Amino acid sequence: MADAGQIIDQELRGGQPLAGRSRRLVVTSIVGIPIVIGVLVSVVLYSTRAIPATPPVRAPLPSPSAMDTLVRDGQLLLLEPATLAPVSMLAGQRIEIVLNTGIGQTVSTLDPSGLEAVANPLCRLTPVCGVTGARSWTFLALRPGTTQLHVIFGTGNCSQRSSCPRLFQLLIPITVRPPS
Repeated sequence: MADAGQIIDQELRGGQPLAGRSRRLVVTSIVGIPIVIGVLVSVVLYSTRAIPATPPVRAPLPSPSAMDTLVRDGQLLLLEPATLAPVSMLAGQRIEIVLNTGIGQTVSTLDPSGLEAVANPLCRLTPVCGVTGARSWTFLALRPGTTQLHVIFGTGNCSQRSSCPRLFQLLIPITVRPPS
């Protein structure tokens, strides 16, 4: 009968000696219990954390509004460009582009058969072109169609391209309509 008790005891212990099994249980307890405690503390701290208040929505900053100055004086259009707004004019009409002068500022047409550069007369409208340092470029609309004026603001004449400040350029669409 003593043999039957040993067989049952070995079955209960999984066929391993009792000391090895208890040693494994102690090691597992030493490693596992701190991990379980850490997980529980993390869950409690996360669930009781202070939720930050959302910052108030700020109003958008005002953006500078660029506007063209366009004056019609009979057969002359006087334009001080600041945007890419299209300009409409009649064939045979002149358009005068006014800029504050600076090194490399220029105005040219991309289609000389639609707009022809002509001599620059003195500006008659002093509120627009009477500013000290203002310069004008005048073009004559030759035929109906669409063309563009290439306006360059800023410095364009530099010995080395890397030393030049940024250039600001506009391509202004010009629509020339037949005379009415």
